[in-house]
This record gives sequence, structure tokens and C-alpha cells, in this order.
Amino acid sequence: MKIIGLGDCCVDYYIHKKTAFPGGNAFNITVYAGENGAETAFLGTVGDDVIGDHILRCAAQKGVDTSHCPIKHGTSGRAAVNIVDGERVFDGGYFQEAHGVGTLYPPMLSKNDLAYVESFDLVHSSCYAHLEGQLKRLDTKRLLVTFDFSEEEKYRTDAYLKEVCPMLDLALFSCAGSSEEQICEFAKKVQGYGCKNVLLTMGRGGQLLVTEEGLFCRGQAKLVEAVDTMGAGDSFFAAFLVKLLELGWRKQAPLREEQVREAFGAASEYAARVCLVEGSFGMGLEIEM
Repeated sequence: MKIIGLGDCCVDYYIHKKTAFPGGNAFNITVYAGENGAETAFLGTVGDDVIGDHILRCAAQKGVDTSHCPIKHGTSGRAAVNIVDGERVFDGGYFQEAHGVGTLYPPMLSKNDLAYVESFDLVHSSCYAHLEGQLKRLDTKRLLVTFDFSEEEKYRTDAYLKEVCPMLDLALFSCAGSSEEQICEFAKKVQGYGCKNVLLTMGRGGQLLVTEEGLFCRGQAKLVEAVDTMGAGDSFFAAFLVKLLELGWRKQAPLREEQVREAFGAASEYAARVCLVEGSFGMGLEIEM
């Protein structure tokens, strides 16, 4: 099983601890997938600063191949965070720069890069990667493509869904606070734009997967007294993907209910364990920022 994350990496800077924890959706997915038994790689722009160096060191320690990552002069992506009762609270005004090098200089895939990405079983990206145009260049006859749309409304417009959904084998949306009726209606809309399978997470309310065959599968969250919820969604999705691949999910093989239910169970267990660790997966760097 080979999974590559295409897109964003950053650090989450915990103001109250003066500690920077590596993260970012696509980067997290590769680390978590590796911890669940997959061979992994990450391809995203990294800064030539101390933060970028730390991200690459952590990747190496986690067994994530970063050999195709472009390194650009400038500030790596970073977000300022406080933790309140185990929940992350972002401070959007803490850092002055609007964007890091990952947003300013997203990777432009060479022929060698394209061949490298296409050698994997699954490529994962997200709305924060700014790589929709690069995904369109991939030959996906064999390659599974997954995508995290997060929770922001600007990534749920008809125009954005119409652009991205036709490329996807599985899309993830965070829908905490929505009713099941709203969620089901939204899933059908996403499939109408061409996405085969749609996974909707509802926080403590669990998960709902709507498959291309019209199957509705519900999962339950495993509740724990969280130390830190950073990475909870990414860890669930990564473990879910690895288990599906392990159980035989491939490009031309529709998802079966027994596969989904087993993957839900494995993913919930793993995500619960991740919530007992600071940051997305620990490995914090003490630094004044």
C-alpha cells in the first residue's frame, strides 16, 4: 500500500507552550498512514527556515519520503494555536505574514514528479494545497484520488465543487452541527458533480459514508478525554484509507459495506489514540516565534 500526500505542510505554534508542532493536512495524512502500515511520501513546498528543516527532519524520522519536495526561500507555513479544554483555538492575528511558501509557491509538477506520484496507489490532497490544476494533470486510470474539503463554506460553492469533484474517488467534508437530512442532501449534490464516494464527519456524532453504489454507512466516534484534538480528523481519514486499501479497495472496485464498517472501526480507534498526544503527532520544537 503506497500513499502520497500532495500539498500542504506547516507547523502549529502553541503560543502557551512556545512550541511548534509539525502538521498540515496532506503532511499529516502521510505520517498517520505510515503509522498504520502504508509506504508513504509527501510532495509539497517547504521553506528554507528552521521550521522547514524541522518538518523535513520529522518526515525522515517517520519514514516519509520527501525527496520530491521543492524547497523555497522564505517562511514555512505556520498557524498560531491555543488549547482550551483540549480543543484547539486558532489565533489568526498572531503572525503578520499572510501566507507561507507552500501557498505562495505550490509545487508545479515536472514529468518526473508526475511519474513519481502516479507510482503510488493513492494520492491525497486538500483545499488548502492550491493544487487543483496539478491534480488534473495526473493519469488516474489506476491512481485513487482523495481530497479533504475541510469545513469552510468557500470550498463548498458550486463552482469549486464542479472543478474538483470529477477527479475524486473519495471526498471528505467536516459537517459537525448539520442535521443528517442536510448531510445526505449535500452528499448527493457532491456526487452529482462527479465524486464517487463522500465521507462526512460529524465530530462526536460519528461519520456517514455515501458510496457510488448508493450505500449509506454510519460509523461512531470513540469518545476519550482528549489531551489535544489537533489532527483528529486527519488521523481518522488516514487510518480509514489504509484499512480500505488493505481490504482490497481499488480504482475499479466499488466499496463494500463490510469493508467500510471495518475501516470505520479501525479509524475511530486510531483517532482516539491521536487525541491523547499533543499536536498532530507530537515531535514539538521549542522555539520563540
